[in-house]
Amino acid sequence: MKKLILSCIVAIAAVFSASAINPFVEFQPLQVGEGWTAFNVQGGVTAKVHPKIAVGGGIGITEKWNFNHAPLIPIFARGEYSTSFKGFKPFVSFDLGYEINTDSPKHGAVLVNPMVGLKFSRWYAGIGYLGHCWTADGASSTSTFNLKIGYNF
Repeated sequence: MKKLILSCIVAIAAVFSASAINPFVEFQPLQVGEGWTAFNVQGGVTAKVHPKIAVGGGIGITEKWNFNHAPLIPIFARGEYSTSFKGFKPFVSFDLGYEINTDSPKHGAVLVNPMVGLKFSRWYAGIGYLGHCWTADGASSTSTFNLKIGYNF
């Protein structure tokens, strides 16, 4: 088992070292849905594993506009596919992770966030669907529309 774990770590390190690592920062000025409006700031890194495919992860902070609750801390993994088409640079990304509820840490949410957008040099913008599956007993899932504006360093 130790050899398998060590082999995986070496393989992942080789992929990331052979790739261009791109730190990013994003602002989601709008998350709206089911009576819930919030904003989010997050950052992370992605690395190209193929000329059109990147993988990575990040962390952020999400807060309601009225600041009446403690913030959520999203931690996520990201997969991204980008291409170029007649001067446009469209992309599709998929985030999967968990949001820690700082008000009640045992009641967070699993998050799923597919997004489509366009890249403009180092800037990008996209729209997505953010789904939460809350871990609290008796809680259902919620979904929101979100808009992201980001910058790759």
